[in-house]
Amino acid sequence: MPKNELPPGPKGTLIGGSLAEFNTNRLDFFLRLAREYGDLASFRLGPHRMFFPSHPDLIEQVLVTDAKHYVKHFGARVYKPVLGNGLVTSEGDFWLRQRRLSQPAFLKNRVLTYAPVMSNLTCAMLARWRPGQRVDIGYEFNGVTSAIALKTLFGLDDVGDREEFVNSLRNTFDLLSLRFRDLIPIPLWVPTPRNIRTRRAIAHLRRVVDGFIAAGRARKEPGDDLLSRLVSARDEDGSRMTDQQLRDEAMTLYLAGHETTALTLTWSWYLLATHPDAEAKLVEEWSRVLGGRSPTPDDLHKLPYTDAVIAEAMRVYPPVYLIGREATCDLELGGYRVKKGTTIFMSQWVSHRDPRYFADPEKFYPERWLDGLAKRIPKYAYYPFGGGPRVCIGNTFALMEAAILLATVGQRYKFTIDPDTVLAFNPQITLMPTNGIPATLAMR
Repeated sequence: MPKNELPPGPKGTLIGGSLAEFNTNRLDFFLRLAREYGDLASFRLGPHRMFFPSHPDLIEQVLVTDAKHYVKHFGARVYKPVLGNGLVTSEGDFWLRQRRLSQPAFLKNRVLTYAPVMSNLTCAMLARWRPGQRVDIGYEFNGVTSAIALKTLFGLDDVGDREEFVNSLRNTFDLLSLRFRDLIPIPLWVPTPRNIRTRRAIAHLRRVVDGFIAAGRARKEPGDDLLSRLVSARDEDGSRMTDQQLRDEAMTLYLAGHETTALTLTWSWYLLATHPDAEAKLVEEWSRVLGGRSPTPDDLHKLPYTDAVIAEAMRVYPPVYLIGREATCDLELGGYRVKKGTTIFMSQWVSHRDPRYFADPEKFYPERWLDGLAKRIPKYAYYPFGGGPRVCIGNTFALMEAAILLATVGQRYKFTIDPDTVLAFNPQITLMPTNGIPATLAMR
């Protein structure tokens, strides 16, 4: 019989629980939970009770074994005004239908056709760079992955349209992120100044995306972009996505399709710039295999150290550092009773630093992936793309994009991190650097 008491954990304050620590020092808070309270801890955020498993077997139980008894947690629902019923936020039969309609657009043979777009837009970015120029690494890679996402998703080339969309999305998510930090979010229909700004930002963003969808539907011939494929996708009964469903999936795919890859590249270059031995090995691999040209999909299997660098960057600084589920019925986890409505948080930031599976876990050491580590460790000791039925649909796209951009940029330029840079993290939906990562460009 599962225990009725709660797993060990901090008591927190009477009203907020651990909300203050969660909001101010989130990453250290989760590390402390695992190190002080073991493989399964519990805590409270305001009225919400949380379980925090950090052992791979418990994480697998939530994401795989008992997946049908969990839905996305309350925090993910904060972003539903923008993401609607997209793949990240929808549930049950509706989610399954949308996943089935979207899946063909992400088959490997179709993803490979986007490689030239990735190379061309990266080269366009490099053409604007100059030796000695000071840049913010995160800003540059966010810009190019955004351009790639909008080209592959909407077939969008116009720079003005791209900027309007990106600015609208950023403004909307900044406002919604504030709601995630509130003890009890005020419903959006209440006309507070912040809610009014949020509703206006969402409405503007929807108008922009609806324009892209109308343009896609108006084409006489379907394009090669993802939106065109979603427009023409048919379910088993012959039905297609409505405009609202297309908008929700477009928003979800854009967000998932550029920010996480931009962060993977940002953190990769920060780590390489501060670990010159690893960077030298990477440059040698590119010189030997590519000889200065951008990689094609056929080259990627010849670049094992490139793969190792990307895997290690996502281990040390995982772009998605936290995922959550909410129990839809009473369950058992680690010998404890999980009551209906309990939220389960799982943190890649914590799992990827577990010394049971990663020797010297704080160290950036790509070589650890070159001798079959991925096959030796438990599956959910390392899960940068989530797992189970809701594993990221675009993981193949993201890994190919990261490898192509890393090699294309790295053969031309290196980054020198500004010596006054103080690394700080801004853990929102993704793990962002608080103040950017300023650097100076130098030719190879």
